[in-house]
Amino acid sequence: MKKLSKIKYLEFYIFSIIMMAYGLFLDSPYEIYQGLLKILTSSSILVSDYIEIGGMGASFMNAGFMLFISLIFAEKSGTPITGALIAGLFTLTGFSFFGKNILNSLPLMIGVYLYTRIMGLSIVNYMQVMCFVTGISPLVSVLIFGFDFSLIWGISLGFLAGIIIGLIVIPISSSFVKFHDGYSLYNIGFTLGVIGIIYAGILRMFDREIPSTYIVYEGNDLYSFLFILVFCLGLVIYGIFKNKGLGAYKEILIQSGKLISDYTIDSNKYLVMINMGLTGLIAILFVKFSNGVFNGPILGGIFTIIGFAAFGKHPRNVLPIMMGVFIASTVNKYEPSSTTAILTGLFSTTIAPIAGEFGFIAGIFAGFIHKAVATNTGFIHAGLNLYNNGLAGAFVAAVLLPLFRSFKERRES
Repeated sequence: MKKLSKIKYLEFYIFSIIMMAYGLFLDSPYEIYQGLLKILTSSSILVSDYIEIGGMGASFMNAGFMLFISLIFAEKSGTPITGALIAGLFTLTGFSFFGKNILNSLPLMIGVYLYTRIMGLSIVNYMQVMCFVTGISPLVSVLIFGFDFSLIWGISLGFLAGIIIGLIVIPISSSFVKFHDGYSLYNIGFTLGVIGIIYAGILRMFDREIPSTYIVYEGNDLYSFLFILVFCLGLVIYGIFKNKGLGAYKEILIQSGKLISDYTIDSNKYLVMINMGLTGLIAILFVKFSNGVFNGPILGGIFTIIGFAAFGKHPRNVLPIMMGVFIASTVNKYEPSSTTAILTGLFSTTIAPIAGEFGFIAGIFAGFIHKAVATNTGFIHAGLNLYNNGLAGAFVAAVLLPLFRSFKERRES
């Protein structure tokens, strides 16, 4: 059967164009232009919902454009479409609804490219890192627009900081994966979280306090809901039709999902599409069950889950984690229908491999603990790291893994 890694970029280009066209359907070109200006000049600190800041049409245009540009970079470099790249592309697309744009992402991407050139490495092996490194893009925006620097100084400092991070992220992330042993899928998120802590500390040390930001859209979400629903259903229906059923899908479901689990290598193209669609539908149901709004951050969370359903996630290992977070949300002081609570539930699936390896109950417990940790890690990096749950998930995995392994060994002995 044809592997997903063998497919052409055309389908991804089509999807990016559909997103941009959908933006033009939602708003006029002038409204989108005005909205994009607001998006580009926003601080983009976690949480900055581009739908609220620039409008729904501009947000879809921004996300589609970011995907389109990334596809050009990847295709021109000769990078094959693997599970890791799909995860990177969909994460980049999703976060382009609340934090990423071409201005604050480009310096980070340039830094990664320069590192591969300096070290004599092939960018083909690091294209997914080029996508993921944009998780700390708010730092670039804050340095340009967040303080009283002149525009020239702000751009210079922002681009310099972004390029430096791009230059150092690959060696640091390669070392940090040992911390959680591959049981947190957002390893770059953990790396950027630590880097974000350092930069936030430096800024605070020089009396440059980064204000907390919470801008979320709470209006009519019909069009955003329909878009993500139709997309996920389309993946499932098309995948089942081309695969002639769900045969061999259990080959994906039995995997723990631990890094590195690339389903595009282990399974055929259409089974991966089915998994992406089904896992996305579970995320949609979670939002609906929590009475949430399909705003920019929520769309970002769902797109990230869909992307990682080609690289570690599947219904069997994400459900227990999300259930654990939901249980925590219903018994704690935070409103379970809030965007923050739902985001934690969606992004908590970074530790899905724990449920895949140690079982349903362990997954629920891990999700519960993740909720507590993720709620308190945002302050230390001041929202500079969009992948806050990647930072929290690594700590949760590092703490729980020795315990779960001990219990498992004792039970099997």
